[in-house]
This record gives sequence, C-alpha cells and structure tokens, in this order.
Amino acid sequence: MDIPVVKTKKRIVTPSLKKGLLIGGLLIAVLFSTRFLDVAVPTVNQTDVWISQVKQGEFVREVRGVGVLVPSEIRWIAAASAGRVERILVKPGAYVTNDTVIAELSNPELVSQLQQAIWELDAAEANLLALEAQLQEQTLEQELYVTQAKMALESAKLKEKAERPLAEKNIVSAIDFANTQLSTQQKQTELAIRLKSQKRRADVVEAKLIAERANVRKFKNMVNLFQTQIRALTITADIEGVLQQISVDVGQRINVGGNIARVARPDSLMAELQIQENMVQDLQLDFPVTIDTRNGLVDGLVKRIDPRVQNGNVLIDVELIGKLPKGARPDLSVTGTIIVENIPNTLYIDRPAGTAALSETRLFTLSANQDFAELRKIQLGKASVSSIQVIAGLQDGDAVIVSDMSEFDQHSSIKITQ
Repeated sequence: MDIPVVKTKKRIVTPSLKKGLLIGGLLIAVLFSTRFLDVAVPTVNQTDVWISQVKQGEFVREVRGVGVLVPSEIRWIAAASAGRVERILVKPGAYVTNDTVIAELSNPELVSQLQQAIWELDAAEANLLALEAQLQEQTLEQELYVTQAKMALESAKLKEKAERPLAEKNIVSAIDFANTQLSTQQKQTELAIRLKSQKRRADVVEAKLIAERANVRKFKNMVNLFQTQIRALTITADIEGVLQQISVDVGQRINVGGNIARVARPDSLMAELQIQENMVQDLQLDFPVTIDTRNGLVDGLVKRIDPRVQNGNVLIDVELIGKLPKGARPDLSVTGTIIVENIPNTLYIDRPAGTAALSETRLFTLSANQDFAELRKIQLGKASVSSIQVIAGLQDGDAVIVSDMSEFDQHSSIKITQ
C-alpha cells in the first residue's frame, strides 16, 4: 500500500523580520527592567543622612567671613634725621612706652655742622655786644650835643632878656640887640636840628640792633635745629604699644622720613573680614557683628565696606565695641558673623548642600513615621549662613533630608532604616 508523502512548506525568515524581532525584544527588556527598578526602592540608613525639621518663626539672615584682628591705631616711627643705624635695642613683639629707645643712629656730619653753628653763634653774639657798646657811645654823644644846644639856647635867651630893657632906653644899640635876638634864633634852630639828629640816630641804632639780633637768632635757631636733629638720631617709640616691625638693619643708611619701626596699640583693635562678593550687596554700615576669637566672642559694628573686589572677596572693617577676650592680639585669626536681616514669621530649614538663595530644588521629604522619603519640589527664599527660607513646598514640622543626595537623583522615593 502506497503511503502518500506530504511535503511541508519551509518558512523563510527575511532580514527585516529578524530586525523587527530584535527591536521588540529590546523594548520588552527595557520595560521589564524599568518596572523592576521601580519596585526596587533604595534604602538609606537614618544615621547616614542629615535630617532637618521645618521651623516657623523669626528667620535671622547672617553673613559669615574670616579675617584677622588688626590695630586701629598704628604709628610708623620715621627718621627725623638722616644717619647710619648703629644699634637696634628692641625686637618686634616687645611692649614699648613713649620714651623707649628703639634704635640709635649716627651722623658725624650733623655733629660738625652743630659745632660750626655754635662758633658762628658765639661770633654773632660778640658782634652784637660790640655794636651795642658802640651805639650806646654814639647815643651819649648825641645826648651831649643836645644838652649843649639847650644850654646855649638858654644862655642866648637870658642875654636877650637882659638887653631888651637896655635897648628900649637906648643904652644898648639897636644893632647889638638885633644881633642878640639873631643869636637866640640861631641857637633855637640848632637845638631843633640836634633833636632831629638825636631821633634819627636812635632809629638807626635800633635798626642796626634789630639786624644784629636777627643774625644772632638765626645762628641760635641753627644750633637748636642741629641739636634737635642729633637728638632725633635716638629713635624712640613716641607711643605706648607693641612693637610690630623693625624695617632697618644695623649698618643701614636711613634718609629723612624713612620708616624705622611700626608700633600698634594692643588695646585698640578692629577686625578685617573677607566676605564673598555675592554676599555683600545687602550689607550696610553699622550692621551688628559677632567676632569669634576662638577664645571668646566680642560684639562689633560694620564701619567700612571696601568698594573693591579682590580675589572674589570684599574687605569689611569691623569696630569692636565689646570687651576683648583674653589672648586677643594683632594678626589673630577670627571669624565674623554679620546679622543682615530679621524676617518674622516665616518657614526655614537648615541649608541643604549645594543650594542657592531664591532658587528651586528637590528634597526628600520624610513621611510621618520617618521610614519613607519622597522627592518633593521646594521653592527656596533668602539664605543665611546655615539656614535658608522656604517659600513653598513644605509646611511647619516637615522633616527633610538636607545632606547631599545626588546619588539618588534617579529615584522618586527612598526607604529610611533605623
């Protein structure tokens, strides 16, 4: 018996069909993996994150910067006389008073100039004494001439008085009496000239004395100047404080006005803070500041805001108004916190890592029993040093994770374990 053979038609798989099957398999795999990842919620230990609770109340905006204490009263001791440094008697860090000798200079030329000025002063004083004696003699001669003229005039007047009645009786001739009267007028004129000459001579004497005395004063001033310059070769502090710096070495030549040392008052300090430029726009003068010296706190006020920006920072001068803690000294590193603003009745949290003021962020917000956290969009407001204002997205009492959670950015929720 013949059995019929049934021929099966072979199915042919085309390349386009293979490509479609491959793409479909990949889509199924992606959908499966995504669903699997959603189910696999990551777990975080509560001790490994920083949890902050939303608070409502007064929000204090603060700006913080680092800096140093500097003297508010500094004096540079400059050389009043040129000279060579012979000795340095005090080292930086020593406490000095007004009369503490810091260094000694020498200048042989000044000593020589002083000696020359002393000799010239002695000569001028001697010339003054000689001139005074000479002028005094001339004055006495003038007084003698005036006296003689007065006596001659009196004699002529007496003679005229005696001859007048005789001339009236023709006992004395008219010519002789006229000569007597003429002699009286002559003596009177001579006396007037002598008096004018005496006054003129007195003016000349006074002028000569003034000139010679001025010459004496000139040499006295020169002597005093050189003596002052020689005394200035001994450099004193002229202020009570701490010697901070010596700017010269032994043997060095110093010109007039050259800085030799710097002295600061240790009881008169201020703080210089470096504040980031993006935090300075709200600062104003007289804002309260708290300075931390690592050994205590002291209050202060903002007194100057430098208009320049250097290396991304702005220099702020702070006047210290409180009692300085022990150990406070110039160049001591400090931290300053400036109170910028007090915002009443607002929500705020500890400042999350990497957040900026007036921005939007996403934070994991914990559930009521704090075993689960869900990613939530948060609107932030003004920022402070360690806290930031919350505008929207949170309520009073909510707990959020403020530590760095960037590794969980792909997850909308995480599980919290104790």
